[in-house]
Amino acid sequence: MVSARPPTEQLELRPFERGMAGSERAARRWTPAQVRDVDKAIRDCARFRETFTTDDVWAEVRSSDPDFPITKGIGGRLNAARHAGLIENTGQTTIARRGGQHDHAQRLSVWRAL
Repeated sequence: MVSARPPTEQLELRPFERGMAGSERAARRWTPAQVRDVDKAIRDCARFRETFTTDDVWAEVRSSDPDFPITKGIGGRLNAARHAGLIENTGQTTIARRGGQHDHAQRLSVWRAL
């Protein structure tokens, strides 16, 4: 039987850190080319929009590949862009509006370029 408990090192992390670790694990399910596509979409959204959310990033990615796998890994890629000094969180949120099976009306962070 498989234990549902996270690894011991996960228990020592704060909730936000556990969430980011989960996002980074999900992002590893993409191919390296797909990670580059997501990173490019984040850069493009930052370059061409005053503010943006993951809805905008997904629209950018899926405009070139409608079958691109949508995962929670996008949080890890946004965090990487933030650590690289490309974007920052505005502290604002909005409700998801992408529609379809991945729209759960969740709150999305609003980002802007630096």
